[in-house]
Amino acid sequence: MARNKTIFKEDILEAAQQFLIEKSVKELTARALSKYMNISTQPLYAEFQNMNALRTELFDTIYDKLENELLVKQTHEDPIINLSLNYISFACKNPKLFGTIYLKKNGSTNTSINDFSYNLFRRIIKDSPVYSKLTEEQVHRLLTGTWVFSTGFANLIASGNISSTETEIITFLKATIHDVLKMDIVK
Repeated sequence: MARNKTIFKEDILEAAQQFLIEKSVKELTARALSKYMNISTQPLYAEFQNMNALRTELFDTIYDKLENELLVKQTHEDPIINLSLNYISFACKNPKLFGTIYLKKNGSTNTSINDFSYNLFRRIIKDSPVYSKLTEEQVHRLLTGTWVFSTGFANLIASGNISSTETEIITFLKATIHDVLKMDIVK
């Protein structure tokens, strides 16, 4: 008689995400995850061809969740400020997951955080009257400038080193965007 399936792909992905928060990507092996879940490795390989496939789907799931649940909340009319505020908020509310995703190398996944962030940034500004006509170089500088600012702010707030109001953060973001857009890079 065949056994009833009790461990599903969603269960494994949820446990793998929790594993990342508590441990690290480097430690995410079939044996370590199965021990963490208190199961054999068989359910893992029944759902995923190998651990690279599991990691790829795990990060795709995390990125999808970031895009659809966390980073698109409308808190400001400027899409870049909105994205930055949501990014900072995510870092403060989920510091371990933030660190795992944005601050550590995640090995070989099909979708890198850099590609994800750049594509998301391009999508949020494409319909903006202010940003849609920017050159590719300006978009890249704007992404880099606001990402550096947002990551620095997120780390400082999450670690308790600074305390800033949303209004202060918006003021700094506006200044950053303004300064980046008026930069003239000499080659």
